[in-house]
Amino acid sequence: MFCLLAGFLILHGRLLAGGPGFLGEWETTFGRMALKEGDGGLRGTYQAGAGPENTIRGEVEGLVFSFDYQEPGATGEGSFTLSEDGRSFSGKWREKGQELWLPWEGRRVAAEASSGFSGVWKTSFGLMRLMAAGDAVIGCYQYGGLSELTGAVQDGAFRFTYTEPGGTKGSGEFRLSADGRTFSGTWKTADGGNGGQWQGERVPPVAGRSWLVVMEAHWEQGLQEPEYSYGDMLRQFFTRVPGVSMRHRFFDEEEDFAAWCAELPYLNEPTVFYVSSHGTEEGITVGKHVLSGEFIGRQLRYAPEVKAVHLGSCLTMAGGVPEALRKACGRPVPVSGFTKVADWAGSAVIDFSYLDLVLSRGIAPGEAVRQVRRSVSFAGEEELADVAIRPAGLKIVE
Repeated sequence: MFCLLAGFLILHGRLLAGGPGFLGEWETTFGRMALKEGDGGLRGTYQAGAGPENTIRGEVEGLVFSFDYQEPGATGEGSFTLSEDGRSFSGKWREKGQELWLPWEGRRVAAEASSGFSGVWKTSFGLMRLMAAGDAVIGCYQYGGLSELTGAVQDGAFRFTYTEPGGTKGSGEFRLSADGRTFSGTWKTADGGNGGQWQGERVPPVAGRSWLVVMEAHWEQGLQEPEYSYGDMLRQFFTRVPGVSMRHRFFDEEEDFAAWCAELPYLNEPTVFYVSSHGTEEGITVGKHVLSGEFIGRQLRYAPEVKAVHLGSCLTMAGGVPEALRKACGRPVPVSGFTKVADWAGSAVIDFSYLDLVLSRGIAPGEAVRQVRRSVSFAGEEELADVAIRPAGLKIVE
């Protein structure tokens, strides 16, 4: 099924009664897919990078589309199940002759006008991320660091207050264009001393792109040690994977970590956030500092495209770090890592295997952890006889 990462897809089926069914554009595990009626069924195209065209044919029964697919080097079967609101589907596929089902998921690409203010914007005061929940909207923008705003949509206008790192506060109002691609608005400081225009242009996601962001503490304890880095190894490994963009940054204290994380909200495609450092049951460690789960989670609260957090650190999954991270983040992001003191080489094998399953093969984080634990003997909790590498206790909270 790996050919899907570089191909097209043609779907045949029929519409669901009373709604668009599977028609339209989708962001899926394997890139963007567009579906339409044709030849008595459902037809479309799919592409994640350049590559050969693949076909898939089947029928829709209720909310389920069952299909057979054919690629230049593989054939198989699968099914998609549409959510009740028609905005997403969950699915599975397997290659002919294989027993293991693998996930294939998608979410409908909403028309920009109907997306409201949610999304990433290029504005007069830097990049901006807005997140809507009903009429309420929160977000951040780059001016002066991580500036924050909060408000609500009333009568078609987003009215908000803002706070900048230097302590400046104020208010403003944005109004969307008819096509939802731009907004125009005004701002003024709380004391009324300054104000002006504030314009924005929507930044659309890049189809087929995903991110691996590696935050790494320096491992060396002195001049006698040569430099070494997980991130450098990961960069070489994922260079071969089409569609994966990687960023690798070092941090030495809380301020460094927060400063780099302040850019995560403006990544507009699915992101895996990997932290490589020493750790304890209280959090990840850098120098004499401990970064708690609550601290890490707060850095991710405006980064909805972070779909998985992996803590490449000893012991961090043995205590309350993952739960604190998820609570501070404000959403149930999957958090994985180790409950034990992990062997350097062993943890590298585990981390590379896990990240490859998620980023290269499109497997959901929970299933990827389960597969690694089945495939790598020392990934689990149990001490094994005649195995030199000690168990790491790979665990995920989701």
